[in-house]
Amino acid sequence: MRTRLLLAATVVASLIAAAPAVAADPIMPLSQVRSGMQCTGLSVVRGTTISSFDVEVLDVIEAEPGTDSARILVEASGPAVDTTGIGPGFSGSPIYCPAGGVQRNIGAISESIGEYGGKTVLATPIELMLANSADPPRARDAGDGLAASPRAAAAIRRMRRLGTKPLTAALTISGVSPGLGRALERTGARIGRPVIATPSGPLGSFPPQTLRPGSAVSAGYSSGDLRVGAVGTVAYTDAGRVWAFGHPFESAGARSLLLQDAYVFKVVNDPNASLTGGSYKLAVAGHDVGTLTNDAFSAIVGRVGALPQTTTVTANAVDHDTGETRQVQTLIADETDVDNPTGFTPLGGVAPLAVAEAAGSVMHSSPGRLTGSMCLRIIFRERPRNPARFCNRYLSSTIFAPELGALGNSIAFSAAIDASTAISFIESYTGRTPHVRRMTANVDMRRGERLAYLRRVKAPRRVRPGQRVRLRVTMQRIRGGNLTKSYRVRIPGGLKPGVRMLKLSGFEEPSFDDDLLELLLVGDEGLVADAPARLNDLIETIEALGRWDGIEMRLAGAEKRAFRDEDLVITGRARTKVRIVRR
Repeated sequence: MRTRLLLAATVVASLIAAAPAVAADPIMPLSQVRSGMQCTGLSVVRGTTISSFDVEVLDVIEAEPGTDSARILVEASGPAVDTTGIGPGFSGSPIYCPAGGVQRNIGAISESIGEYGGKTVLATPIELMLANSADPPRARDAGDGLAASPRAAAAIRRMRRLGTKPLTAALTISGVSPGLGRALERTGARIGRPVIATPSGPLGSFPPQTLRPGSAVSAGYSSGDLRVGAVGTVAYTDAGRVWAFGHPFESAGARSLLLQDAYVFKVVNDPNASLTGGSYKLAVAGHDVGTLTNDAFSAIVGRVGALPQTTTVTANAVDHDTGETRQVQTLIADETDVDNPTGFTPLGGVAPLAVAEAAGSVMHSSPGRLTGSMCLRIIFRERPRNPARFCNRYLSSTIFAPELGALGNSIAFSAAIDASTAISFIESYTGRTPHVRRMTANVDMRRGERLAYLRRVKAPRRVRPGQRVRLRVTMQRIRGGNLTKSYRVRIPGGLKPGVRMLKLSGFEEPSFDDDLLELLLVGDEGLVADAPARLNDLIETIEALGRWDGIEMRLAGAEKRAFRDEDLVITGRARTKVRIVRR
């Protein structure tokens, strides 16, 4: 961890040192923009090199009174865009027009109008973008400013009904297996939130980039092995502040996300807009370079330098049969101090994916019959010596879900569901929101189902209350023969004499009906009916997710946990008669 922090500090220091000590670009007020102006656009279409292309101003769209809905209608051309047109990833690409011998920034490409080929698009005037501060009001501050104006929200909705679409509506996710990536893309398409699963990055990585107009930039939920966010383009910079996109990421106002540079593999040609609204940049987030602080209607805004508060999530998976291990480690933005403005946390969206990716890929295959376990540990900054933790065992035969192949296997699915449920308790917590410092998931899997069904149980004919006795339990292994094992149990105290029935009940794992992938992409509201209000209660609620997977014993109305087999999960029921005698 110390090495990671030192590396991050070095990257940020190099970016600050490399930042040009010149005045910000001159801007052109919207009132001076005219139809027919011949201008230049800037954007990255390959790697990290900024390319230029021609832009002609076709018209200026007047805003509704009191809103920030004014737009500039432009048409792009030139070698950088002739083949593919403009699509997601281009949003934020600045447009410079000559005036008085100086190239002036008039705004940034931001929305598609649905034209075949994607050459004609809308741009957000630079004045509207710069009206959004890098220090917006937070949830407890008075006033929301223009970005939260109901009239502005209505104008944006009206524009979308007319067919415009932000060019970075898609989430980019890197670091997941191809199967999980395709499943996330399908789920995103179904729920109306496009997802692009991208490669992890170019071979050998790429050097940290100085963010300047035209650079590729990412609004990131996370970094490390699993990177989730949205890639666009920088429109304007000034004294370490960065404006990008020309439209919102999630319209949430004050944020505390990762500001990252990005690498563009290529622009994928999709003139029919079948996936994301047009040809899109296949791009991946790179280095953490600052903090995204404002998510407004007409821009995202951040600062280069200090990074946001993050949670370290480590998912470890072990193939018990071969000893092979897989670790997924990611830093996830913690928006606790801005009151989690979207209503759910980046942790809830990314951490279960890390668990699913580690557990689903360690075997390099997807066996249908598995036994596994996960131990989850969550450390809160406010209670560093009192972590919330639980362990559960899972069987492939007790879970059904349509996306098991995408998640790798049923154990990965079950473990990810449990991780997601634990985080949902944190999101529903009604007290002073705690900070999750670290979350660790350790998953162990083996091929075959270590499952046995109770057939018979033998006990001593005469037992005394409080006595420890030996039970001989006969079980049938799933798809196997019978075996008999002995277990020591304690007879409950206070029982009255007489002949009683001793009953054993095995483990029953609950099934899940939720679509995990949709839950991760859109969050969940109202999952916890009785949300805890104290941190100690929250920790206890999370720990209660741990399920007893051993045998329950019932005797003369008394019920207690009897025994647990470390090697087998035992299910079913068995009974025998015993005589309870006085001491």
